[in-house]
Amino acid sequence: MTVFPLRRFAMPAALLLLFASSALAEPPAVTTGLGYKPMVEELCAAYAKAGGQKPVEMYSGNIGQILEQIRAGSGASVVISDKATLEESRVSFAEFRPLGQAVLILAWKKGVNIKEPADLYKAEIASIGYPDAKAAIYGKAAVAFLKGNGMYEKLQPKLTMFSTVPQVFSYLVSGNLDAAFVNESIVTKQGDKIGGWMEMDKGYEPLFLVAGVVKGHENDPDVKAFLDFLASPEAKAICVKNNLRP
Repeated sequence: MTVFPLRRFAMPAALLLLFASSALAEPPAVTTGLGYKPMVEELCAAYAKAGGQKPVEMYSGNIGQILEQIRAGSGASVVISDKATLEESRVSFAEFRPLGQAVLILAWKKGVNIKEPADLYKAEIASIGYPDAKAAIYGKAAVAFLKGNGMYEKLQPKLTMFSTVPQVFSYLVSGNLDAAFVNESIVTKQGDKIGGWMEMDKGYEPLFLVAGVVKGHENDPDVKAFLDFLASPEAKAICVKNNLRP
């Protein structure tokens, strides 16, 4: 993993002006699925430390649930998720700001040894978990990977779907799952609690994470300031630290 040296964040003049104007407005309301909650919390804290108003953070489940809440009027102005999911949703977005590319992870509990995806067929792998395939980024990717490799039907008796990545990971750590599909951020932070993990970088649509601006908020000064911060070296370093590829 790349280690970034600590540097003082030199704030561009344009960003300083946006921060000054956003001080007169409401702070941005930012949301994401629970799998990326730690990264977004870090981004919001860094934005506030850099001089912006602390964003209102809204976390309540997988991204599908969150998007439905936005349609119902939750008030979120910025959604951080994969671009394909946001584009396919019934929420209208004015623009997307790229954050980086993510990968699907196959992880397994302690006492289990997996060297390749085909090992999931072994008798000792009796239970495999994945997040919601309709509403969670990594659930969609997991099912696409399994189906694309002709594994889904054969493994069906072993598969169990959960709501979110953290929920899947908790069952893996407790030993109630033998293997699971999750994101890289959670295994790099808590990998000592499991037996191991590997990247699944093919067999599904690439996961490009973006900050989507809910239509109607694209001209909010506070939203513009937050988006400009996301393009800063400090924000990019946070995204890389949380395992997004530039």
